[in-house]
Parts: sequence; C-alpha cells; structure tokens
Amino acid sequence: MRISIRIVFTDPSVVNQVECNMTSVEAGFQFLKKNGLNLISVMNCVDLPARTLKFMQGSGIPIIDYRRLVLIGHGGRCMWQTLKAHGMDSANPIDRYSIFLTQQFISTYLDNAAVLWLYPTLQYVVPLQQLGEFSGWSFPSPLGSGISSEYGVWFAYRAAFLINAELPLTFSTSAPSPCNNCFKKPCVSACPVNAVQVESFALESCIDHRLSLDSPCADRCPARLACPIHPEHRYTLEQIQYHYRCSLAALHDWYGH
Repeated sequence: MRISIRIVFTDPSVVNQVECNMTSVEAGFQFLKKNGLNLISVMNCVDLPARTLKFMQGSGIPIIDYRRLVLIGHGGRCMWQTLKAHGMDSANPIDRYSIFLTQQFISTYLDNAAVLWLYPTLQYVVPLQQLGEFSGWSFPSPLGSGISSEYGVWFAYRAAFLINAELPLTFSTSAPSPCNNCFKKPCVSACPVNAVQVESFALESCIDHRLSLDSPCADRCPARLACPIHPEHRYTLEQIQYHYRCSLAALHDWYGH
C-alpha cells in the first residue's frame, strides 16, 4: 500500500520538528511491516464517517477526546512466519504478538505517548470493518467479511488505538472493489449451505453448519478458499486451520455445544 503525507507549514522550526517526527513515525511503520504487521492506517478522528463516530460513541469510546485513530493489520503470509519465529507458547499468541509489536512501536517511535487501546482488548466494541473500508483497505464481499484490492480475502485487523499525538495521516490510493470484476462468483457456489450470496451473508446458516458433526467447514472455509482474488497471498493450510479451529472453539463455547 502506497502512503502519502500532505502537510503545509511556514515556520522553519515547526517544519524541522514535523520532519523529525515524520522520520520517526515512518521508521516505526517499517518496523511493524518488517515484523508482519504490514497494514497501517492513521486517521483523523473528526474525519471519520458519521455512522462510525455514532457507533463508537454508542460503544462508550471517547473518540472526540482524541486526534488520531491508528489501525494496524496484516495482509498475506508474512505475519504468520514472523509469529512462529517469535513463539506461539501462549493462550492467544496472535493477540499477544500484535500487542507486543504495537507497544514497541508506541514506546520506541512515538515517544511512549499515552494511548487508549481499542483492539484487541475487550473493553470496547470497535467497528473494524467500517474503519477498514474508510482506510481503503477493504470492500464488502459476499463472504460477510471484507475483501482487499491488494490481498484479496487474506488479511486481518490486529490492533487499534487512539492517540493525541499529531501523527501524519496516511492516504491510500483509491481502487475499485475486486468483486466488481469477478463475474462467476465462485465463492457463492463453493458454500455447501448457500450461506454466501452476492447481496447478503447468512451468518446463522454458516454457524449451524460449522457446528454440525463432521462439517467440512470446521477447519476451513470452502467459499473463502474459492475466491480467485490474489491467491498468491492465501494463508498456508496450517494458518487457515489454526484460525478456523480457534473460531470453532469460540462458537462451541458461545452456543454451548
């Protein structure tokens, strides 16, 4: 994803300070990307869509008290490789790894500025898909989750926080939804229970089938695997099975199976 920054100042001392801050922040972006968190968006809180602001305020998030919202994610296979090298000997290794890297980013490259964690902590309900769409990362898809013009369906949100530092905003290049030019829609025909439709996603049908005995969707999603957009970024089978087994365990806990 190409990042551009638009800032205009006239005072040389302000320019020097901003350039110094920008250099540090850009170095921090590179640190995150090198370690697998290769999707980064810095948003101006007051510019967020009205529905997103309303949702966040309704969730108790003090969005109006902060200047910037930072959203961090990963696309493709790099994060899994760096995570395995880091170690997975904890109850929630992906969340733990994402928090560890983001804390390093904040302490080293943002002068340990005070932040309000939004995700993956459980204190708030955060509209991640809305933020991803606003950042230009994703578009709605028949799968009920987002699809990226760069990574297809193989990306995820890993961290989000609010901060009052004047971080440079990131701007992604605009691109149309990859689904627009996908005429055969193999994801629709690949779903064994017709939960995937062009205009909607039948979540309950999907869950019921995943919870059924010997379900072929227990540790993978045939519809997601059928998506033809950027298959080169498809997770390894090991990673796919890890994610889906974790989500299936959560469904069993939630529905009491």
